[in-house]
Amino acid sequence: MSVAVEAPTRSFVLVPLGGRRIAFAADSVIELTAFEKLQSFPHRTPWIAGVLVRRNRVVPVCDVGKLFGEEAPVTGRFYLIAEWQERGVRDWCAIPVAGECELASAESVLPVGPVDPRTGPRPAFVSGLIPVGAEEIEVVDLSKLIQERRVALEIPHAEPAS
Repeated sequence: MSVAVEAPTRSFVLVPLGGRRIAFAADSVIELTAFEKLQSFPHRTPWIAGVLVRRNRVVPVCDVGKLFGEEAPVTGRFYLIAEWQERGVRDWCAIPVAGECELASAESVLPVGPVDPRTGPRPAFVSGLIPVGAEEIEVVDLSKLIQERRVALEIPHAEPAS
């Protein structure tokens, strides 16, 4: 007698970004919310366009162009609010989305190497690929992406005047 074993299926939220789509693990997505007025204030984090308040939390809104290196508007039709983690601390960020998102399932995430044979070096924040139809969509690890951009876009501290 043989027993059928189901492979665990993972869910992903597919998000349009410029001329391509990227995927976030569905368990990292807090919510999709309608576009709200962005509150801006002086700050020193280049990849943050401003903040919004959701569920009694101040949530930074990412500047998609600076965070992902994509040509995309800072505003969108709605925000994808996702959770990321650094040194055991969890936080949220909002990503403006201009197009339609979709939910996809995959039995496995295809591993990726440091180089994409078609486009060259692959960013370290791409944790794998999921097949969706004829496409292979990059799965983004938001924690790695934010940590990488923090280092890459860090504003040097001014030297004290002598």
